[in-house]
Amino acid sequence: MQRLRTPEGKYRYSYVSAGLKASFGLDPAELMELDEVDHRWIHPDDRQGFIDALEHSAATLTRLDEEVRVAKAGGGYRWVRSVGNPRRLDDGTIIWDGVALDVTDRHEAHEALERSLQQARQNETSEGRFSYIAAQDVLDGLSRLRAAVDTLNPQQADARHVKAVFSEFERAILAARDLVEQPANDTGPAPQSSASVHDALTDRQREILSAVARGATNRDIAQEMQISEGTVKLHISAILKRLGVQNRTEAALAWRVA
Repeated sequence: MQRLRTPEGKYRYSYVSAGLKASFGLDPAELMELDEVDHRWIHPDDRQGFIDALEHSAATLTRLDEEVRVAKAGGGYRWVRSVGNPRRLDDGTIIWDGVALDVTDRHEAHEALERSLQQARQNETSEGRFSYIAAQDVLDGLSRLRAAVDTLNPQQADARHVKAVFSEFERAILAARDLVEQPANDTGPAPQSSASVHDALTDRQREILSAVARGATNRDIAQEMQISEGTVKLHISAILKRLGVQNRTEAALAWRVA
């Protein structure tokens, strides 16, 4: 597309491709016939910010790169990324040669991640851990979210960022589930005898306690297992409670003699 700003401050379109109608429901011929556009198709919450970005780009001749919601003909909105490089003509007219990209899938993926994270946060226990049921509920929908994320174009930087955020989120959810998952034979208080140490812990907890016993710090464990230091601390807190010990030194000793 080619957008222009007249010296009087009016915005017009001198060229719009036919694909705009298919993607966003805007008629190219009608747009190009308008003597001035008011960007009424942009969501009210985004409209002024977009116009401000246009004004800034026109004044500084810097690249326009904004994402806004554009109304669909059948109702609702789609997210559009508008990119354009400005140039100034002798008479003061500013022209942007650019494109409009549909980035709805990326925004929906971000929103799905935020909803899942919010659900998880709302179900944290008093010890700062996810409840098993809440974590499992999130995991039930994780495969559908993964399928949506996998459809994003890996050549786009934004898509790569979404995939990276999703992978981090996925690891956090799995860690949360492991953190609160009870061992199969856990029917009462944590056993005190060294022979029962292994049975008292989950696989992940045994892995972490083994690292503690060999002298690894929380940071070392976090980097090795690709989880946050906060998650490591929560695991160690659960381990101390399971084993009925006061600190990581006692836990490490129990592990070594088990």
